[in-house]
Amino acid sequence: MNIQEALNVFGLSGDVTEADIKKAFKRLSLKYHPDRNPELGGEMMKMINAARDFLLANLDKIKYGQSTEQADYYDFSEEMENVLRELAGLTDIVFEIIGNWVWISGDTKTHKDTLKALKCRWASKKQQWFYRPEEHKSRRSFGEMSIDEIREKFGSFGKRKSSGRKNLQAA
Repeated sequence: MNIQEALNVFGLSGDVTEADIKKAFKRLSLKYHPDRNPELGGEMMKMINAARDFLLANLDKIKYGQSTEQADYYDFSEEMENVLRELAGLTDIVFEIIGNWVWISGDTKTHKDTLKALKCRWASKKQQWFYRPEEHKSRRSFGEMSIDEIREKFGSFGKRKSSGRKNLQAA
């Protein structure tokens, strides 16, 4: 995760202060807390916590010389929620958030069209589908890295088997 990716989780841009990060964290925590959003809250909170921790640890870089004013504004949390909600509604799917990407395995052949509609892509070397934010199109390639190396480098938020329930309630 880099600074812009973490800011995008919160939908922040420009000159960001510690207070801005904490306010955005509180807003998203209330929305995605597992008590309020039992289906997807756990995965979303792991991503939100990781983004907050990363931003607070790199606050000096944000303040001094690495301003995000020129970077594209991108609110990733809503998009991630929608993708996770769709994946949770599929049967026999296993998904895992690694950094800001979602890796998808299990019985994916039966859901190929749905995964394509969600803008997921097939990683032939890893034999898994993945979803990434639009902003990542050419910025990062996992190339020859194994899925275990990717987990180690970017951190995994754990695997989750889909529930197969199509009508999950929104937070």
